[in-house]
Amino acid sequence: MFVSRRQVTRFVILFPGRVGSTYLVSALAEHPHIAVEGEVLSSLRDAGADRQLAWSQDWWQGRAVGRARARGFKTKLRDIVDSERFSAMIHDLDVRVVLMDRRNDVKHAVSRVTAKALHEATGKWNRYDDDARPEPVEIDLERFHRLLAGVIADKRHIDNYVTKLHRPTLRIDYEDLLTDPAAIFTSVQGFVGVAPRAVAGATQKNTSDNLREAVANFDELRASVDDPALAAMFDD
Repeated sequence: MFVSRRQVTRFVILFPGRVGSTYLVSALAEHPHIAVEGEVLSSLRDAGADRQLAWSQDWWQGRAVGRARARGFKTKLRDIVDSERFSAMIHDLDVRVVLMDRRNDVKHAVSRVTAKALHEATGKWNRYDDDARPEPVEIDLERFHRLLAGVIADKRHIDNYVTKLHRPTLRIDYEDLLTDPAAIFTSVQGFVGVAPRAVAGATQKNTSDNLREAVANFDELRASVDDPALAAMFDD
């Protein structure tokens, strides 16, 4: 069944990286009535704001008549050259927001390290069925604290941006996506206005949830964290 452009729900997935966005997008792409793209805006950064905005508008609008009942894409906020004009377009095109996050900041920071290790070993930023997990990595303390501060700053920045948008927003935490992916996939499908279908997603978790299995200098890393709330995240 075809629908007109006016009947299509438009959405954007905003995320800080390493929160399961590729997993979510690969699952949504299995739905016959969802048209979803990955991080196209990242590849268009050097082309400038006008090019990014033109692509976004073209993608969200789609054809005058088509099969997709929802159209969206994912992007990191830091990849958007002109976030103010992007915000204005979100309002003009009545775009809904899926905000992805991760409660455990420590595991988030470690994931950025293991993702780079995976990329260096395989050329891929995400692990799939046939890929083995990287060996435990030793993480330089200064690098870790820099990454941890970056994770916290990224979360604060994207939270502030989305709050100021005043748009319908669905928040997804990575931990919930791992615990019950089917429930999360169903909630996102409902949020973007399509009838829920069973979907699976293509990626596998790259970093063990037990950080002792992923970090060679686990005890040293944990001992370097003074904040009790952050220190507790090592064993969460």
